[in-house]
Amino acid sequence: MSRQSRRAFTLIELLVVIAIIAVLIGLLLPAVQKVRAAAARAKCLNNMKQIGLGMMQYEHNNNYFPYSRTGSLWRVLPYVEQVTMSQEFEAARHSNGLHGFNGALTDSGWSAQLRTYFNVPVPIFQCPSTPGDRTIAVNATLNAQATDYTSPRIPALRPVGHPLWYQEGEPQMNFNTAMSPPDSRSTDPRRRGASYAAITDGYSNTMLFYECAGSPLLYVQGRTVTGAVSLAWAGAGDGVKMRAYRADNLTAASSPTNSGRGVAGSPTPPITATDPSLGSAWEAAIDSAPGTYKFINHTNSGQPYSFHTGGVHVSLADGSARFIRDSIDLGTFLNLMLRDDGQVLSDF
Repeated sequence: MSRQSRRAFTLIELLVVIAIIAVLIGLLLPAVQKVRAAAARAKCLNNMKQIGLGMMQYEHNNNYFPYSRTGSLWRVLPYVEQVTMSQEFEAARHSNGLHGFNGALTDSGWSAQLRTYFNVPVPIFQCPSTPGDRTIAVNATLNAQATDYTSPRIPALRPVGHPLWYQEGEPQMNFNTAMSPPDSRSTDPRRRGASYAAITDGYSNTMLFYECAGSPLLYVQGRTVTGAVSLAWAGAGDGVKMRAYRADNLTAASSPTNSGRGVAGSPTPPITATDPSLGSAWEAAIDSAPGTYKFINHTNSGQPYSFHTGGVHVSLADGSARFIRDSIDLGTFLNLMLRDDGQVLSDF
């Protein structure tokens, strides 16, 4: 009886198989990454939609929006299955008034339970595309979880032809965002915001929230730089006052108002033209140097910013959410941000 020989794989054959597997992995990995990015983007869009719907329910129940200086995201807790946490927040009282929680997050008088809640990550308030540890070290004894979404305050930027008010020397639009109080320039954290009745431009044409992702790290053009951003869902940093940065500003270094100063509350135009040599501008840099300044996705310090390619998500007052391209015209974006400027929106 003859003995049957066994044939094993040669070294070359094994190397060929390994090479084929490596090529297949190389081909599949980008596809997997695209699927994951698409899933994260869809989840972020849904977060924005749920936040907008929650804020809509808040306004319907209270007949006003919260003012962002007291924090706004925590107001939707009962509408995103966080009733117990919401009740703890609502019960909190600050020494400066009776309007509940104050977004400073620095008062040692908060209850132990509330201080614990500050550092609870609530998935609906964070974009899954944002990398890194999301913990903000408020002080030596208090941490808070970051959020990637904020309600805009009255923007300090303007397109050509839009007049400005000056408040204590700083320029700002002579119009209102959806959730700003009726007098629009109050600094009192006890104030209530406006109501749906004040949105005269139409609910589908008015923004409630936009992405400002990455806290506590400071990002410029997708890279971390020295510095920090503190935007916590419990209230700290809420209400971003948008500014623009020169495209070559890679440190997010800011400068004071550079378009001249006016009388507080006076609707006078800028006294002097913006100096386009400065690294950032509160205001009319867009007028004098179009294309030089970036107002979306340049940095997460004081402007819309995301980790999605090509734009940011926003939620609108009609309860919907949209993806806004970062190539959008400044005037169109500001018209979308303002509730009562009376402008007809271009396509966005």
